[in-house]
Amino acid sequence: MMNRLKTYGWVSLFVFLVVSCGKNPKAKIEGTFSGVSEDTVVLEMISARERIVIDTVLTDHKGFYKFKVDIPEKAPMFFNLICDGSTIPLIVAPGEKLTVNSLCDLGRNYTVEGSESSRLLREFNTFYNQSVSTLDSLSQLFTNIPSDKEHEANKKEILDKYLKEYYRIKREHIKFILSNASSMAAIYALYQRLPNDTWLYNETSDLIYYQTVADSLSTHYPTSSRVKALQNEIDQRKKTIDLIQQISTLEESDSLSFPEIELQDVNGKNRKLTDYQGKTILLDFWSLKDTHSSVNNAEMKELHKLYADKDLVIFQVSLGDEKADWIATVREQKLPWICVYDSKGASGIAAMSYNIQSVPANVLIDSEGKIVGRNIFGEELKDKIAELIR
Repeated sequence: MMNRLKTYGWVSLFVFLVVSCGKNPKAKIEGTFSGVSEDTVVLEMISARERIVIDTVLTDHKGFYKFKVDIPEKAPMFFNLICDGSTIPLIVAPGEKLTVNSLCDLGRNYTVEGSESSRLLREFNTFYNQSVSTLDSLSQLFTNIPSDKEHEANKKEILDKYLKEYYRIKREHIKFILSNASSMAAIYALYQRLPNDTWLYNETSDLIYYQTVADSLSTHYPTSSRVKALQNEIDQRKKTIDLIQQISTLEESDSLSFPEIELQDVNGKNRKLTDYQGKTILLDFWSLKDTHSSVNNAEMKELHKLYADKDLVIFQVSLGDEKADWIATVREQKLPWICVYDSKGASGIAAMSYNIQSVPANVLIDSEGKIVGRNIFGEELKDKIAELIR
């Protein structure tokens, strides 16, 4: 009997060890950074709340490095490899062995093997870095063209190219998220933005993409803290959108369905938004700090040219800029609409009345004084205005 118990005990221990090894939470990350000899490589773990440096090593004379890391969850987690001023983002699951090599320009010119999620992350970043570079080049080209009648056609051509590229990037961005919704790489892509963009696409539709990713990942990784944090953010956003809709409903039920704005223009004259009730109003909020402001203004000039004589009023509020710089820009760009200034920025009554937290932002008000659109741009804005002004 005692022998049987001993035998049973050894068998149980053997089974335990086999099972434990099968669920080993450790992962390995190694590789070679050519040209980076005896330099420090930092491994940083990124949770839903914080970044933590968990280990540092020195590369050898050939640039080889190696990490062994505990994964604290039964789900992939985000890490950064940092070396020589460059960062390589990774997604690492328990038990994975990643090989990350680079020749030069570590953050861009690298390869990764052993992790499908990290491979997808690299694919997305390559696309996005190239896209941002293209937009920056077009924006700079647009800015360098003189704002006069002789160069008007050239500026329009560059603007059209910029907008076409901008919306192509947006479509590809969303396509990546939806195509890879079951990968943690989709969470990373959800939070990437083109420079000065607040939303992935727009405030309302963004929630659909967030929820799609959360639903898919919760099936695969129900205990993941990152997935839980994503769902909590979705719940908070839903509450915010509901609040905005309630405010809009109250505005529409009032005899004056949009809040008043009264601010000074470039000549020091008080301009009141309600003076234009009965017309279609595009209420635009901007700032000189927004690098896309000149492009957005050029786009609105097209709308002004088409509809200014058909009762479209553009009422533009500058938030928090230096007043002298704002006046100079308005005059330099020859902005043909109503331009007013609020030195208090996002904490001013104008921004607070319309729940504006960042720029660019806009509110579309129809001829009956009802708010019929928020934060719509490009072709969608043109179509909406064309629908309102017939």
